Amino acid sequence: MQVMTVRGPIDPGDLGPTLPHEHLILDLFRISRNRDHRFNDVPLMIEEAARFKACGGGTIVELSNHGLSPNPVGLRRISEESDLHVVMGSGWYREPYYDHQYIGQRSTRDLADDIVRDIEEGVSGTGIRPGIIGEIGADLSFVSPAEERVFRAAARAHLRTGLAITTHALESPVGLQQLDILEEEGADLRRVVVGHAATWPYLDYHEAIARRGAYVQFDTIRGLRPYETEQQVRLTLDLIGRGYLERILLSQDNCFQSHLVAYGGNGFAFVSTTFAPMLKEAGLSDEQVRTILVENPRRVLAGAA
Repeated sequence: MQVMTVRGPIDPGDLGPTLPHEHLILDLFRISRNRDHRFNDVPLMIEEAARFKACGGGTIVELSNHGLSPNPVGLRRISEESDLHVVMGSGWYREPYYDHQYIGQRSTRDLADDIVRDIEEGVSGTGIRPGIIGEIGADLSFVSPAEERVFRAAARAHLRTGLAITTHALESPVGLQQLDILEEEGADLRRVVVGHAATWPYLDYHEAIARRGAYVQFDTIRGLRPYETEQQVRLTLDLIGRGYLERILLSQDNCFQSHLVAYGGNGFAFVSTTFAPMLKEAGLSDEQVRTILVENPRRVLAGAA
């Protein structure tokens, strides 16, 4: 199975080191009212993405779907000018960001049809096609009725297209409820990524996700607080210690201006240049780190279990 990028399909072997949960263009401001929570400067994001390319990066999975002001054409330009592969997400984010009139008037089947149409024909007449479903989220510590319909639609679209699903599950064990809903719809949990897992920093939760075959994604690795980074190293090592090396994904989820190098953050290179060496210093081999940064995201995107 080839992987769909914003410039077209590529061979999975060409993905290289991959950041599986990022944002290059998004707008959280309309809900948060915080100007730090919006960036749509394409030339700036070309520079930011190029920093990841310069340290050996290959692919960014960009998850600004409906509700986050997606810009497929802008993503294609970023991909072309930074020479990075960019895989675009599809679907709807989480309830505060929904177009409530639209979602409220559509059946689950209709919503699934919408996602499939984007995947097969391209988003908003651009012809640019997503390569993953997500990020599909829960706003709070439970999945709301409206969010449940979106999750069920995502599962149905996954079954029809073969694309993986990636979720937003912040500061609670809500990822397990998300898996329950997806499983009820027949989704292959080996093709599901539960996001933001380190924000609920309990190993039993992470193991419960991995035991069901899904991926545990530690994707808030930004290096902004040393104690948090050390905790993320420990969580990664602990889950490997329980036998789940092949169910771990690492990313940064850069979604505020302050996360970018231009505004004083660490940008998109931190996992590659700093966190990966920390894992090696803690005892992981080069092969184990490659499994996490290259092989695991390749399996997610390419369809191998």
